Parts: sequence; C-alpha cells; structure tokens
Amino acid sequence: METTRSIYQQGRNYWKKGKAHRVSFIIDAQAYFKAFVEAVLKAERSVYITGWDIDSQLKLLRGDDKPDFPIHLGEFLNYAVRVKPHLHVNILVWDFSALYTFKREPLPAWKFRWKTGERVHFRLDKYLPPGASHHQKIVVIDDRIAFNGGIDLTHVRWDTPEHLPDDPRRTDPWEENYPPFHDVQMLVDGEPAAILGELFRQRWRYAAGKKLPVPEQTVSDPWPQSCIPDITEIDIAVSRTQGRYREKPEIREVEALWADAIASARRHIYIESPFFTSSKIAGAIAKRLYEESGPDIVVVTRKKSHGWLEESTMDAIRAHLVRRVQRVDTAGRFGIYFTEYADRADLLFEVHSKVLIVDDTFLRIGSSNVSNRSMGLDSECDLSLETWGHPDAAEACTMLRNRLLGEHLGSTPLEVGNTVLTSGSLIRTIEILGGGVRTLRPLEITSIEKNILSEPFLVDPERPMDPDEFIERFIDREDHYSGRKRLIVFSALVLILIALAAAWKWTPLAQYLDIGIISGQIQTVSDYRLMPAIVLLLYVLGGLVVFPVTAMVAITAVLFPPLTALAVSITGAMMSASVVYWIGRVLGRDFVRKVAGQRINQLSRRLARQGLLTVTIIRFIPVAPFSVVNLVAGASHIGFRDYFIGTLIGMSPGFVAITLFTESLLSFLFEPSILNITILGGITLAAIILLVWLKRRIAGKIDQSSGESAS
Repeated sequence: METTRSIYQQGRNYWKKGKAHRVSFIIDAQAYFKAFVEAVLKAERSVYITGWDIDSQLKLLRGDDKPDFPIHLGEFLNYAVRVKPHLHVNILVWDFSALYTFKREPLPAWKFRWKTGERVHFRLDKYLPPGASHHQKIVVIDDRIAFNGGIDLTHVRWDTPEHLPDDPRRTDPWEENYPPFHDVQMLVDGEPAAILGELFRQRWRYAAGKKLPVPEQTVSDPWPQSCIPDITEIDIAVSRTQGRYREKPEIREVEALWADAIASARRHIYIESPFFTSSKIAGAIAKRLYEESGPDIVVVTRKKSHGWLEESTMDAIRAHLVRRVQRVDTAGRFGIYFTEYADRADLLFEVHSKVLIVDDTFLRIGSSNVSNRSMGLDSECDLSLETWGHPDAAEACTMLRNRLLGEHLGSTPLEVGNTVLTSGSLIRTIEILGGGVRTLRPLEITSIEKNILSEPFLVDPERPMDPDEFIERFIDREDHYSGRKRLIVFSALVLILIALAAAWKWTPLAQYLDIGIISGQIQTVSDYRLMPAIVLLLYVLGGLVVFPVTAMVAITAVLFPPLTALAVSITGAMMSASVVYWIGRVLGRDFVRKVAGQRINQLSRRLARQGLLTVTIIRFIPVAPFSVVNLVAGASHIGFRDYFIGTLIGMSPGFVAITLFTESLLSFLFEPSILNITILGGITLAAIILLVWLKRRIAGKIDQSSGESAS
C-alpha cells in the first residue's frame, strides 16, 4: 500500500537529525582515500578519526597520483599538523582482540606517537563491554564535513570500482597482492557533521578520560573537490548501537532502523553486507516474504569468510538463517548473491560495504553489518535519509542502487535501471544481466557441521554476556555429558582402537600404515638435538594462543621416552604458566573485573587467603582453560610463589597420567596384545574414576566455601 509516512522515531531508530547542504556517495576506497587527503589538507582546527583499525603505513594515493607531500597515513598526518599550526588530529581505534594480532599493524599507539607530531593524539578504545568491538568508521573535519561508512583507514582496503583481478596497485604495506575489495562511504556536511563530531567527543571522553573542546568555527570549506554532491539540502539521521557498559546505557537504534525500513518497503530492498547472521533482520525479511505482494529482496555478500575460524562460525550461522528465510520464500522473491569472475572462481571478491536501499524512498549507509553484534553489542554508527517530497534525492537513491548492481554485474547503471523498469524485479535483473566476466552468482548454502563455535551466543552475540552465564553454558554442556553417555563414549573409543589395531595387524592396510616406519619417523624427529628446546618454545607459544596444554603433553609423550617426555612437559607447562601469569600481572586487575566476572573475582580473593591450596585444587580439577587460569591468576591477588608451587603440585599427577596413557596407547597400537589392551583400559578407567571422585568431593567443598564467603 502506498504511504508517505516517515519511519523515523527519535529515541527508537535514530539519535539526532540535521540538515545537510551536500551529500555524496563514495564507492570504493580509491575515491575515499583521495577525498580524505583533500579534506585533511583543507582542515584548520580538528581532524577526528575513529575506526575498527588503522595503519600508519597505509598508502593513501596510488598509481599516477604523485603529490608533493607524503602519501603514507602516519607521515601524511604529521605533514598536515606541521603546515597547519592550529590543527589537532585525534585518532580513536579499538583496543583489539588478540585474535587480530597478526592482521594489524604491531604497536599502533607507539607507531603513531613516533611517526607523528605532538598535535596528533592517539588512543586505543577499550571502554567497551566484554567481547565487544569499536566498529564505527568516522572521520570529521572541523565539525564541518564528515565521512561515515564501512571503510577503515587501514591496509587491504584500497581498490577501484573496476576491481581488476590482478591490479598491481592493490597491495598491502608488505607489497603483497590481495583480492578485489568493495566498500561504500557517505560524505555529509552541515548539522550531521557536527553531530558526528559530538559523537566522537563522547567516545573520546570515555576512552581517554578527557574532554575535547568543540572546535572553533572556520571560514574555509573542507569539502573535497573530487566529491560532486549527489543530493543537496536534505535531513540526515544518525543512528547508533552501543552495548551496555558501566554508566553507558544500551542503545539499539540501528536495529530498530533496519527493521522499520524493511517493513516500509513496497517494491525493492537492496542490501550489501559481508555477514548475514542477525536473527532479527532475518526475521524481518521472512515476515515480508510471507506477504503475497511483498517486495523483492536482494542481498549481496561475500562468497565465504576468511579462514577456518570465520567459516566455522559466521558462515555456519549464515547458512542456518538463509535456509530459514528460503523456507518461507515460496514466491522466489529473496536472492542472496556473491560477486565472482567467471574465469577466476578461486579469487574471493570481498564485499565489505554496509548498505540498505528501500525502493527510492530510504537509504542507509554506515558501519553496521547484518549481524547480531552490530545490532546490540559493538559500537556502530549509521547515516540515513528519506526522500519524501525530494524527487532529486529519490532519483539519487535509485542511481546509487543501479551503480552498485552495475559494478557487481560488470554492467552500467543505465542498463541496470532500464532492466529493472522492464522486468519489475531486482532478482530478474540479475538473472538477465548476469553471466558476464564479472557477475553475481547465487550463494549456495552448503551444510556446515554445527559445533560450539557456531553458536551465536559465542561468536555473534546481540548483547554483552555476563561472564558467569558464559561459564555456565560450558559447564552445563560438560555436566550433561556424563553417566551413561561417558560410558558409551569410552566403550566406543576402546572398540575403535581395537578395530584400528586389528586392521593394522591383519589387513592389507598394514602395507600403507607400517608401524615400524611410523615409529622410525617419530624416532628420527625426537633424536634431533634441538627438539626439546623447540617443544619448550611451543609450550610457551601455545599458552599465548590458548592451545590445550593436555594436547601438548600428549604430543610430547609421542616424541620422547616416558621420563624425558614427563620432564619436558612439566618444564614447558611451567614456563608457559609463568609467562602468561606475568602478562596478566601487567594487564592488571581491571582486566579481571572486565573479563572474568564476579565468580572469578571471588576466587581471586579466596586465592589470596589460601593461594597454594586453592591453586593446587584448581590445577588438579581444571575449571577453566589452562591459559585463562594463568592470566586471571596473574591479574589477581595471588603471589607468584604460591601460584608456581600450586601449579607444579596440581598438574604433575595429570601429566604423569597423560604420559602413561599415551605410552600405553602407543604400545597398544604398535603391539596390540591382550596385555596392552588391559593396561590401556585399566589406566583410562582408573583416571576417570579418580577424576570424577575428586571433582565431586573437592568441588563440593569449594562451592560450600563460596557460599560462606558470599553470605
């Protein structure tokens, strides 16, 4: 049904709204970085930069652009403040998770302080709920103009709308090529720019503990010459996501805006997002597909995520939600696609943009993905506009959609627009214009095995999770896996081992899995003189990346004779425990309060009174991963002596048991006799019985002690 009613509700789906005199849509980072350089060179008082990531080595201009000023970000900002005596640059970037250590510039705070002048101020933002990230990507110049969207000032972002498969200019700071990268940014001036400046100053006050003054008014216009306005004189709304943390309230304006915009659609909904994991947005889309005359809905995303971890998490969640939406799409009005080169299927085209266009009446560009995190946990900022009573703006929204579709299809905006008009469908347009050198292909949803990593509460939560609730989820899983199930699993394991040994002994498989050859290979490796030192180093590295210490002990038992294996494993584990302990000590107790929650904090106080005994118990009956306990202990009240001795006493019996078990397992595999089967089964059963008995007996006392201390 035709409607002209605005979807905006202040406090529900937007924070503030203001008049922009000029609005420009910037497609891909080549144009954005050039516009950024032009704007900064015109700045007089302030440049605010906030993002998920930043890299001082980012090459801003490439190819034929050879200016007479530095083109690397850190040196360029230093140049800008040097030639403008009143200019200050403030940079606020997420104090990132250790998972991204190898994807980011090392020591960014030090790099920017070293490479830039005293009027370039850098802060890492950690004033966030546990598990949240700072995801806004905003640049504000003199509170006069502002960029906002999906592009960070970092490496592996630069590209052109042509997205050439082997563009020699598309390299990272280490001169390595990367695949095509598509993104979108929005440029505004006037009141919306001042609103974004206010938002930045709020975040700076939280992160740095200091107030930034509102910049003095300037006469010069910092609008970049390369950006021709697409729309003039229109209201722009600013919507946010903010997870509840300390005095900061929860804000879910972005989520409400997405849902309200989807509900308002009459003909077409066009979405670009690297993720499709938000249950709320998938539900809003499914609701429209139930309707007999609902809109066409097109989602352009990436084919798959980067690496095993994201494929096992975000792609698995996406597969579940897409199947859920497709089940209600009886009329074929929903399509989800990825961009691909016909002759380069191995080249993963990255879609990083965050765009929502509804008919020709609503447009939203910002930092929020179609993910649970973006709706309620991470810090996000979106800009949006409505076109009611503004025909030029309506035409600009349609043109942007056609430009984006044309870029993905290797077509022109004119061809896309004409095909949409004649076919009446975005999906039909993609089918008609597809099939070229660069094209959109339907995303095939393959079955991804569900596991703990693909649970949304763990990798894509929509709210900050209470640490105690987080722990309980894993404790519940462990406790439910008991009794009859433990016996079944143990029996199945024994049967599998017996069958495997029999196959190696009496079937043709023995020709391919010769135990003598395998044993000789292991012996060759273990005889290497530096192997013990290498294994000790791996224990320390494993502790830093939370690799299971029990697996390391088992590997050690395979490589060395029993006594040597036991000595190496205990030494390596104690080295790892000590290193992570002192890392926790450097991070401090605020880190514990932020990450660990009330239960671990109570444990920390109890450890201060009974450190040696309690550490011994915790090590013998592990209640958390080895590295987590090390980190929490270092940041708590525990003295290093009690911690070290308790760890040594508590873990040694387990290391002995694992070494004996592994040695027995190897003996059984190499020589599957009745005696070896009996020894292996006896050691395993005795270990299970002992651990279960001690866990129940000691855990009961710990819970009783916790209750007494809490009361």
